Amino acid sequence: MLAGLIIRLAWVQLLMKDSQVSGTRYTMAQMAEIQSERETVLDSGRGRLYAKNGEALAGETIWMAALFPQEEQFHLHNDAGSHKEDKQLHRLAEILGVSYSQLQSRRTGLKEPLLWPSGQGVDPLALTLPQAREVEKLKIEGVRALPFARRYNGSDTGRQWLGYLSEASGDALRQSPTGLRIPRTGTDGLEKTLEPLLQGVGHTEAVAQVDARGNRIPGSPVKVKAPGNPYYPLSLYTTIDLKLQEGIEELAAKAGVKEGAIVVLDSQSGDIAAMVSLPFYNPQQISPQGGEWNNHALQAAAPGSIFKIVTAAAALEAGVTTPDEPFFCTGQYGKYGLSCLHGKGHGALTMEQGFAVSCNTVFATLAERLSGVKLQAAALALGLGRDIGWQAENTLGLPLLRPLAGEQPGTIFTTLLPDDGGARVQTAIGQRDVRITPLQAANLVVTLLHGGEVRAPRILQRVAFANGQTLQKLPGHLAPAPEGRISADTARVLLGMMRRVVTEGTGRMLAHSAWPVAGKSGTAQTLVKGKARNNQWFIGYGPVDHPRYAVSVAVENVAPGSPQAATRLFGQVFELLSELESGRAGA
Repeated sequence: MLAGLIIRLAWVQLLMKDSQVSGTRYTMAQMAEIQSERETVLDSGRGRLYAKNGEALAGETIWMAALFPQEEQFHLHNDAGSHKEDKQLHRLAEILGVSYSQLQSRRTGLKEPLLWPSGQGVDPLALTLPQAREVEKLKIEGVRALPFARRYNGSDTGRQWLGYLSEASGDALRQSPTGLRIPRTGTDGLEKTLEPLLQGVGHTEAVAQVDARGNRIPGSPVKVKAPGNPYYPLSLYTTIDLKLQEGIEELAAKAGVKEGAIVVLDSQSGDIAAMVSLPFYNPQQISPQGGEWNNHALQAAAPGSIFKIVTAAAALEAGVTTPDEPFFCTGQYGKYGLSCLHGKGHGALTMEQGFAVSCNTVFATLAERLSGVKLQAAALALGLGRDIGWQAENTLGLPLLRPLAGEQPGTIFTTLLPDDGGARVQTAIGQRDVRITPLQAANLVVTLLHGGEVRAPRILQRVAFANGQTLQKLPGHLAPAPEGRISADTARVLLGMMRRVVTEGTGRMLAHSAWPVAGKSGTAQTLVKGKARNNQWFIGYGPVDHPRYAVSVAVENVAPGSPQAATRLFGQVFELLSELESGRAGA
């Protein structure tokens, strides 16, 4: 029997060591080594997402303390009461923010690697670079300071456009190229739409060799194994201004906004500089029932009177009105149950003045002069009622690269047959079937600033290899409509009318902003679970003389009669923009 066992061992070790183990991609020799390893993943190998200035958005590298199983001889000395490392261990405990006894209790008898936890979320405690260097200098048995790729920072934010990860299953699990036992895949936002680019080619792990008792083999160092590919993972650079994004998130939180969105676009390029959605979400704690991960900036909602920009554009283009045409408002339109706010009349006023004070009578009159086809064509020409997010065919190996795939197109009319006057009137003031997204609303302003030329808002600008070499730049492009575009003259008139909203109309609280601004307010009546609610909007641009940004603010589902939070928040966003620009100019 002993001879048979010896022969069998020789057969396995000498002849079968290079044969593949059934159900795996490893040989028997490799499996033997793997079984004696205790590893911890430092980097999944997933691609990184960055803000436009290079700040990490997803995949930030931090330093952390890793504790590995100790050698058996250390256990024996420890049991005998050796205190040679006490000084170093006390210092390590201070660095980790715990007591000496807490550190020892976690370290003693360790059989698997431990990334020292932060106590908040699932990621390890982040160390400063000086702290990491000090941990290495302490040279404590089984303790290392190692780099760790932290996907998110664990806080609640309004960056739903980033999305989140979940455990891969089915084909995604079987086809994972990273070698991870439980790979994760993008489930929403950019993590999902850019998944083919973000997938890594292998993970990085720290490995310790252990014996049958789980103690580290004497003399075996902790090894870091990495794919060693200089090109992967890829680095994907967005158009997001991180300081602006963080500042708006703070403003929205202080304002107490429960639901809605704020979008800031660069008025020259149409790029998305910031996009904040409320309520905030934590990508590490996703609740399918809660819905916080929904990006309200890409979800269509009733716009109210900001849609009067479209009605004015359609009427001016059709030649059925002029900015100085006189009207008279008694407060009641006289049909369709339509009235101005609280039934108060505006008296004699021009079309331009009616726009400034958001007179429903003026715009109901204009709607009855138009056909539904003309009203809808103007909306489509201005980038509403359709997808307008940047996309490109046959790019980076993908048949269609569309980062904002979750964007809703919205609606103008659900039907144009029959062309009902009451439907046109309600539509003209942004009610009935009209739904637009905050992204579309901000882009509407950019369209006017470009003389009626619709740009496709871009959130992804460049993809680079891991070594910094650019793989591909993704230039911006237009998003024209088959219906054509409005004229530059009409766009110029509308921009001037938006300035009058601030100087004489519903946006007067913004008249003394650090930057002179222009815009349009709106309040849409909605129903939520049978209760009356309002959507508050303010969209516009600034500075008026040299427009640099277009902003839309939507505060959704507030109680009727609530203070106009959207207008106030719009002003605060531009105050922030002026401060950031001044700081950068001073630097």
